Amino acid sequence: MENLELLLHSAQNIRTVNTDAFQKIEILNKNSLIHEYDVKNVISASEIFNIEREENEVYRIYGRLEYLSLLNGIKSNYFNLSDFFNPTFDYNSKSIFNSFDFYLIRPYTGYTNIVKDNNHNIYIRYFQIIATPNEFELIPAGYSNNVYEEQIYCFVFNKDFDVSTYYDDFKFPATELFLYAQYKKQNTPNEILSFIDWDLNGNEIITQFNPINLNIGDALKTINGKKIGDLIEYSKPLFLQKDYIPQTYYITTPYSVGKRLIWKYNPFIPLRLRYFTDQIYYGNISGSSYEQVESIPIYATEYPENSGNYVWRKILQQGYIDPIKQIGVDYPFVNKKRYLFANIILDVIPDLNDNQTYDVFREAQYGQYGIIKTSPIINDVNDISKPCL
Repeated sequence: MENLELLLHSAQNIRTVNTDAFQKIEILNKNSLIHEYDVKNVISASEIFNIEREENEVYRIYGRLEYLSLLNGIKSNYFNLSDFFNPTFDYNSKSIFNSFDFYLIRPYTGYTNIVKDNNHNIYIRYFQIIATPNEFELIPAGYSNNVYEEQIYCFVFNKDFDVSTYYDDFKFPATELFLYAQYKKQNTPNEILSFIDWDLNGNEIITQFNPINLNIGDALKTINGKKIGDLIEYSKPLFLQKDYIPQTYYITTPYSVGKRLIWKYNPFIPLRLRYFTDQIYYGNISGSSYEQVESIPIYATEYPENSGNYVWRKILQQGYIDPIKQIGVDYPFVNKKRYLFANIILDVIPDLNDNQTYDVFREAQYGQYGIIKTSPIINDVNDISKPCL
């Protein structure tokens, strides 16, 4: 701006040049757009919360774990059948701490297609380690026992899991992770551990293996590199995966010459992250508008091949429960992460398909049934808050 010198009235005379000391402002009379950031809106905290929760895919996983098995509390050096029915719960007895290693796994690449029948597309699904026992913490829960007066435990993975990059071989985004309970037999080397494998015709093969330590990024496998998985049914036109046959681990416990018991359990415990909708969506990338193409998610499957037609299911929003199927999740969302709580029962049961095990439990006698007192208790109103006698 030009510097102007103002003359005082006392110094002015007839020859003084008139000086304009004011800046001119042009006044226009025309329409102008109001920018969006100039408009005052009422901010909904609930709406902002839902938007942030939907955009965030980071999970912290914790929960409650109950261990049910006759192997819990027995001596490691059992020699007689009676040792399985007389738990001691001392320092040297079997427990969840010295009997299991816990990992977190996710469905991974390398599915194997097998021929089960003409009406099903069956695959062996394999898994990858995403957390080891070093990231897993297990502690007894305070004042918590089950109906058998056995301790209940709390667990937590002390790291967060961003599932936004978790896709399987069929490009499905992760809707489940799995707690993998690896039985270890370091205290009882005479035990035999086996799992189910399948040949290309879908026939079950019971395969023995020794547990090994696994690291993050490893495929779930044996010491010989054999991958361990389960069976799923996959339908491409329906964009659907379903559990077909779960994995089963078998624990053979010889207790005398020529005598043994066989136990079994499912080592893959599902942890539900989210659900797909029941409705199927279709889209075509050829000749469609930009908006329609952009609405097709990255995980959509092209069907038929090279047709430009895609099929997919949407992921249900957090906090929404489907009114028909009653499926959905509503996990707390705090500190930019979703807190997934899982209530788990780890049960190791006798394999009654084994003849020796079946004969033992068929002949086992557990004593007389307890007598339940059904007569009503009559108390006076004045006895309220007093001890029961």
